[in-house]
Amino acid sequence: MFYPCPCCGYLTRIEEEHGTYGICPVCYWEDDELQYREPDLPGGANDESLNEARVHFKKCGACAPMFVNDVRKPLPDEIPINNKK
Repeated sequence: MFYPCPCCGYLTRIEEEHGTYGICPVCYWEDDELQYREPDLPGGANDESLNEARVHFKKCGACAPMFVNDVRKPLPDEIPINNKK
């Protein structure tokens, strides 16, 4: 079972717990428990807050513009069921 990334929402996380510091291949967000609990907090594992990263993902497809060349499109099994067409 895979779990959604807190930034992009795609099912790229293998652990349900937050704070594993894994990096999402779809948006490049690094999993940080403190930033998950406090989504407006910048710093920690990521320079920008989780809420800022979500805005960036919607605009450029990565959690920050500097990571656009490091991300990939989600695989079919990473798309949440409610988002499949």
